[in-house]
Amino acid sequence: MKLDRDALVRLVREVVKETLTVPAMGPVSAPAEPCEDGCAPRNAPRQVPIDPHEARRVVDATPARVVQGRTGTRYLTPAYLQLRAEHAIALDAVHSSVPPEWPAKVGLVALRSRCKDLAEHLLHPDHGRRLDDESRAQLERTADRGVDVQLIAGDGLSARALLLQGAELVPALCRELAQVGLRVGKPLFVRHARIGVADEIGALTGARSTLIIVGERPGLGTGDSLSIYTAFKPRLGQDNAEKNCISNIRPLGLPPAAAARECALLLRRTFDAGGGGLHLVRPRRDVVGHGG
Repeated sequence: MKLDRDALVRLVREVVKETLTVPAMGPVSAPAEPCEDGCAPRNAPRQVPIDPHEARRVVDATPARVVQGRTGTRYLTPAYLQLRAEHAIALDAVHSSVPPEWPAKVGLVALRSRCKDLAEHLLHPDHGRRLDDESRAQLERTADRGVDVQLIAGDGLSARALLLQGAELVPALCRELAQVGLRVGKPLFVRHARIGVADEIGALTGARSTLIIVGERPGLGTGDSLSIYTAFKPRLGQDNAEKNCISNIRPLGLPPAAAARECALLLRRTFDAGGGGLHLVRPRRDVVGHGG
């Protein structure tokens, strides 16, 4: 059977129209969860494609922007307003800051990078990878030497995330690392920090490894997420392939207590293997069989 072009176009349009148009979504499988930042609920009712029950299951399973619906070529109004609200949350997170008194409350020694202010921190990442002269001198005076793990907390690109999760994550990391037999140095805080500042701190203190907590670069509505980066035998300019990362640390992702356990096990494996990053996934030469 042959179809001319016009008939084929009509057929495709009918199928697309039938697929994208449904009268209702079906029952909500869970109550709408309020958003702390004032945005629309994550599982608010939405216009969805056919098979509404399966679509509802997907929507309830993730905060990602799936099954949003449309009107013509545009978002529905609730989805558009939520996008605007979540974009504002991301901007607020990037421009947030840690109050001067917060590090002492959490038991952290306060340091700062070479960035003079937040604007320099955002525009010149390299300046956030080194300590300023005063902080280097303070580190020389106060830091523990030669520990297994030097723990560092930095604001990164979301100080708000550190304020929300850091007070729970820092002591949880100290406990979990001790339980796997690793000695943790006096925890530090670096204002206007980039991940690379851990390289300099590790080199200056002679730590066998470093662990830096930083606020992740926010996505839409995710200004509360932290990441942990670990490095073994830290040194200036250490390649990222030698490091490991645990990300999405927040209530909707990996809770702080679970992240602390995961990080402790990761560092224990790193010490046992004699290296991190790609070293953890490379086969050991002494256990690889030889063909014959």
